Amino acid sequence: SSDLNISPEAFSCQPKSGDVIALDVMTVKTLTVETKDVHDIHIDGIQATLPLPAESLQRQHSPFSVERVRSPASMASKTTKVEVTCTGEKAVKGAVTSTRRLMKIAGLGLFIVIFVFAFFGWPSNVIEHEDVHRKILAALFLTGITLVALEDVIRLDKSAIMLVLASVMWTYHAAKHATSHEGHDELQHQLAKGLADVGSVILFLLPAMGIVESIDHLEGFAIVTSFMVRQTKDKADRLMPLICFLAFFLSAVIDNLTATIVCVKILKRVVPHKKDWRHSCGGLTVVAANAGGAWSPIGDVTTTMLWIRHKISTTGTITWLFFPSFVAGVLPLFGIWWQAKRCAPAETEEDKKEEQETVATRESIMALVVGMACILTVPVVKMVTGLPPYLGMMMALGTFWLVCEITELGKPGGDEETGGAPEVVHGKHGVPAALHKVDLSSLLFFTGVLLSVAALESAEVLSRYSEFMNEFTGGSPLSLSVLLGISSAVVDNVPLVAAAQGMYELDAHPANDGLWNLITYCAATGGSLLVIGSAAGVAFMGMERNVSFGWYVKSIGPAALAGYFLGVLGVVGQQALGLSVA
Repeated sequence: SSDLNISPEAFSCQPKSGDVIALDVMTVKTLTVETKDVHDIHIDGIQATLPLPAESLQRQHSPFSVERVRSPASMASKTTKVEVTCTGEKAVKGAVTSTRRLMKIAGLGLFIVIFVFAFFGWPSNVIEHEDVHRKILAALFLTGITLVALEDVIRLDKSAIMLVLASVMWTYHAAKHATSHEGHDELQHQLAKGLADVGSVILFLLPAMGIVESIDHLEGFAIVTSFMVRQTKDKADRLMPLICFLAFFLSAVIDNLTATIVCVKILKRVVPHKKDWRHSCGGLTVVAANAGGAWSPIGDVTTTMLWIRHKISTTGTITWLFFPSFVAGVLPLFGIWWQAKRCAPAETEEDKKEEQETVATRESIMALVVGMACILTVPVVKMVTGLPPYLGMMMALGTFWLVCEITELGKPGGDEETGGAPEVVHGKHGVPAALHKVDLSSLLFFTGVLLSVAALESAEVLSRYSEFMNEFTGGSPLSLSVLLGISSAVVDNVPLVAAAQGMYELDAHPANDGLWNLITYCAATGGSLLVIGSAAGVAFMGMERNVSFGWYVKSIGPAALAGYFLGVLGVVGQQALGLSVA
């Protein structure tokens, strides 16, 4: 005769006097009882009288252990919540805890053992033997990636894991070269090369994040945010295609890394409360940005590398790869949207909060225009002068900073003529204030990943793997390109593409040949298969701290994989139809 409300995690009811509640569902954790009268309640052998003082609840041959009872002391309508857990659940929790500890000990134990071997230079056959040396470095890297993938399970921060991994790998690699003067010189050369490669990316990423954070701090994205809030106010589903197309085309102009940073920052403004929906949109942003970078010579680092070395041309890249890239970047939209809707949790009160529409001011519009203009100068400087992109991005941040200082953008107030106030707040507003918000942990994670890959490259692990791919595929351009793209989801695509370039000469495969277009497409889009497979994915993972490796594999990976192979079919189809401009 009672009103019942049952869910897998909770059981609530409004019993009448004399009712008996028999609770046999072992997975129920919470029982909520609402009553207006004083009466006896029987819960599967547990008897109590409402209002229930904590000491009045007794366990009588029940499979449940009562942890906590809360009830009001008054005689008015009241709610009593009884927390119950079963012994089976405790056993599961114990097993999970033991497994977590075992994985920590196994993973970190390997790091410690290899570090001790390298530090003492013993045993020599483990350190100096070429094949064993490469296998141990590969095992260290795979162990580190596995620990990052299980971040939510083992509860260790991914940035700390990758920093330790990079240090251990380079320490072990250095022990091999410490036996001779020539080996020491070779190690210094390898370290310098690795540092140059890593430093160029970090020096690009740091000012890029700084300028985007500064635009956001000065409310520069207010006009974009207002537009998206208006478009998605009654139809939230519109946000995903909007951000998808924005990332796809923006990455072709500025590059996939910067486009991802901009789009994720906009998402945080548009949907600050609905984290699950925002994470799904952010995952799609990574896929779309990587695909958008494939059809532009300045959209991805591997595309730029092939373009500079005359393997592809600007016109040929756009003609050959726009359609396959569009397929790989936009078609996953439907799969990710369906997955996000199917697995979406019930909305909480915080999720239902609507973002207040920010009013765009003259200063905010100026910050957006000047900031985006500075970012757009980066590819221009790279194409005209040939300078590396990080110098252009550093110049962009410096120029934006100076404009903000001269025009006093973001200044809280004060008059220089009257003195006092401007000097007090100098350096605590505008760009300097925004730079304090840059997430350094994501940069450190990025540094660890790149240094680890640099160690693999220095030990010739990646070049050997490229040779293995060539032998495994029998030299087939299609199979080699597809496998290269899948491999780039685990390791950096730059050394893989560099090794692939060395396998084929321009005489046999001229510019805009089908081989180079396949390699360009697969290397740029294959990194979307895993969140750590591309600079855009790593940046997204750093900006959204709650995004894990496992979540991306489950929620984004299948759609990205389908888009990747459909794009490959698009490239092959264009070649079959003879659409080459070469």
